[in-house]
This record gives sequence, C-alpha cells and structure tokens, in this order.
Amino acid sequence: MRKLSSALLLLILFTVPVFAFPQRIISTMPSITETLFALGLGGRVVGVTQNDDYPPEARTIEAVGRDTVNLEKVIYLKPDLVIMLEDAQKRDVDNLKKHGLPVMTVNPHSVGETMGSILEIGRACGATEEAERVVVGMKKALATMETDIFFRPRPSVLVVVGYKPLVVVGNQNFVNDVINLAGGRNSIAGARSPYPEINLEELYRIDPQYIVLPREPATKEQLLNDPVWSKLSAVKNDRILLIDPDILFRPGPRIVGAVGRINRFINK
Repeated sequence: MRKLSSALLLLILFTVPVFAFPQRIISTMPSITETLFALGLGGRVVGVTQNDDYPPEARTIEAVGRDTVNLEKVIYLKPDLVIMLEDAQKRDVDNLKKHGLPVMTVNPHSVGETMGSILEIGRACGATEEAERVVVGMKKALATMETDIFFRPRPSVLVVVGYKPLVVVGNQNFVNDVINLAGGRNSIAGARSPYPEINLEELYRIDPQYIVLPREPATKEQLLNDPVWSKLSAVKNDRILLIDPDILFRPGPRIVGAVGRINRFINK
C-alpha cells in the first residue's frame, strides 16, 4: 500500500504542472499561430483568424475574426489564453482584457525580438525546450549569413509594399532588420514612418540597387515594362526579387527564411 501511495504521489507531481499550462489557446495573428505550431502546440489551438493559412492545419480551426477580433466568439471558445500582438491590436487587447479574458501580448520589432517572443510563448505554454530549440535553429541560420556578409559592401534595397500609391518599408519595423541581417541597406532607412509613401522624385533620388517585391501589389513584369520604373538601376539590371509576403511580413519562425532569400539574392 505504501509503495502504491508513493507511486500515486509521483504521478500527481509529474502530472499537475502539465495541466497548469493553457490547454485552450486562441491566436489572433498568423505569426503567432505559426509559432504555436512550430512549438508543437497546434493541438491546443482552438481559435485563429481568417488570415491564418500556415501550416495548412490552421485553416481547419475556428476563426475568431479577420482584422478585428470577434469578442463573442472568443468568449464562446472559453480560452485559457489569448495571444495577441500588442501594438497592432491595442484596441482589441484592451477590449478583451476589459472583459476579463486571459490575454498575453508579444511585441516584436526586430528579428531578435521575434526570437524573444517565441521564447515568451514557449514559457507561457509549457514548451520552453521546444522554443529554445526553434530559436537555436534560427540563430544558427543567421550566424552562417553573418560570416558571409561581414566583408561585403551593403547594396541598397527597396522593399515595395504598395504600388500605386508607392508605399515602401521604412526603418521602424522588423522588415528593416531583415534587410540589414541579409547584408543589405534599406534605401529608405531615414524615413520616420514604418511604411512611408514616397513620390517619383524620391524614388529616382534613392535609385535602389535591388528591389524586393512581394507577390502583391505588382508583378515583376509590370515593373520591367513600366516606363517610370524602367529608369531605375535595379530594373535596368533585372535585380527584382519576388518573395512570399507571408515569410517576409510575419514575425515568426519562418522570418529567417526571408533573410536567407534576400541574402542569396543580393550576393549572387
């Protein structure tokens, strides 16, 4: 009997901490959803947004909104934890907290802070080892590129967000950090806005050596055949990189893939 009691006690001691972590998690951003799945926590995710498409399993989970969070759906799903982006979702964060919902926020503004957010989510959800493993992998990939670009000149890179009007990546967001880590120099690094709108005069003045273009808002062929853009060095030399916007604009585990794509593009 004493041995049985000891065995039960050990079972309780090793079981309780597991259930102390959230078992019903809602993610309100695609990057957070990707992080949760990368940490092996996909089975605990009960709510996502309509924008969540990676991994494919995320599409089968109940949606709690698109650009804003549906409070009623969140309450209905009875989450143990709702994970949100602090700056991008401040209004929704305040609203959910006001209704007593268990909200956790992350707020990455660089690739380094993205890795920090992954570790935060891992600790909060009982997946510390998995988070550390993911971050170590990301750091190794970045370290390889750091060695490669150390003695290379940094060419100017323009990341296009909007075509007409022309909106580009400025210096107050993590995509600017992606460019730097890839070995480039942001053509609009001096901008005060994270995503400034610029005119043609400014575009000609900066004359980027390379252009990074997400699948939207324009195609490579549009730029090559546009008389306005054809005057630029990057277009004349066919130095236009088409990239998956999901890996470039989502501060999650796949962001190092974007760094690698740009690094290979500007150093080939």
